Amino acid sequence: MKAKRGAGRWAACKRCLRGLLLGGLFWLATFGLAVARVETSPPPHLVLNSPFSTPITSPDGSGFLDQLYAELFSRLGISFEIQLLPGERALRNANAGIDDGDVCRIAGLDLHYPNLMRTGEPVLEYRMVVFSAGPRFAVAGPESLLPHSLGILSGWKILEDVTANHPERRSLDDTVQLFRMLAAGRLDLALIDHNLGRAAIRELELEGIEQLEPPLLRGMWYLYLHQRHRELLPAIDRELRRLRDDGTYEQIYRRTLEGAAPNTGAPPAGPASTVTAEPPEANLP
Repeated sequence: MKAKRGAGRWAACKRCLRGLLLGGLFWLATFGLAVARVETSPPPHLVLNSPFSTPITSPDGSGFLDQLYAELFSRLGISFEIQLLPGERALRNANAGIDDGDVCRIAGLDLHYPNLMRTGEPVLEYRMVVFSAGPRFAVAGPESLLPHSLGILSGWKILEDVTANHPERRSLDDTVQLFRMLAAGRLDLALIDHNLGRAAIRELELEGIEQLEPPLLRGMWYLYLHQRHRELLPAIDRELRRLRDDGTYEQIYRRTLEGAAPNTGAPPAGPASTVTAEPPEANLP
């Protein structure tokens, strides 16, 4: 009887051990497959929104950020596309996760769009300058613009904020409309990024329009991604630094944007009349 009881207990122990072993193997197989799926999952395809026209972004891919990001993301093995959207909608879609990010905006957007995270490295310096078809003067802050009718682009809050007290300000839908009104004498001044303004003058073959100095605003733009892509940001920052260090950034800049060599570090200390810090509530572009 004792021998039979011992044999029964041993058989039960074997069944228990067999169950534990099979359970462990099942767990290891499941965990291994999960890890394999994570390790072999393809990189994301990023849809980035842009409110900018040529030469910053262009439908034919010839814009500065088109080519910069083509080089940047090819080094990271990531596919992407840039789609043109109005400024406010571009940010709302990116913040809601409908799209994956925004090509470039000023620092501080996370205060207004908490699902967006930016790179630590800037992608482009902006200079908001005044273009004039008539009056010629040195720009000395927003007050120096008050005697003249002024045009800006709708949705560019950074410009709306700094010109909030201007009594003769008009907001236009696009750069072409802005400069056609300026050339027709329906506006005295146009306030816009220098690259976009100069491109509009060339495209429309306008004469007699002068860029006034110094810039009214200057600072840096950054790439923003939805927070679901936060793990990409360190690698993007690393490659942006490499693009600068190996000269690729400057080559793309000179190929796509006219003018002097780019400022790729902190915003330069401009003349005393230049506003170098963004207004607290500025959030576009």
